[in-house]
Amino acid sequence: MNRNDHQICLGVIGSTTYATRAQRALTRAAIRAEVVNMSSGQKSGCVYGIKLPCAQRQIAEDVLARERIPIRSWSTSPPRISP
Repeated sequence: MNRNDHQICLGVIGSTTYATRAQRALTRAAIRAEVVNMSSGQKSGCVYGIKLPCAQRQIAEDVLARERIPIRSWSTSPPRISP
């Protein structure tokens, strides 16, 4: 099993409009993505991003590049623990 199989990747996008556009583009590409508010404690407004399985990150990057939706940065959350 690949270590990315259970990790979640977070892509910082910026506006809610771009994050929603990204989610729709990824859904059309059969990638399950969720819009998330990433503004924890920032004073300069809200920052949104997308959350998706790291196993699909490369495909997601390709889809978003084709759609001209820029990702500012990526981060990885700890693996999900399955019961």
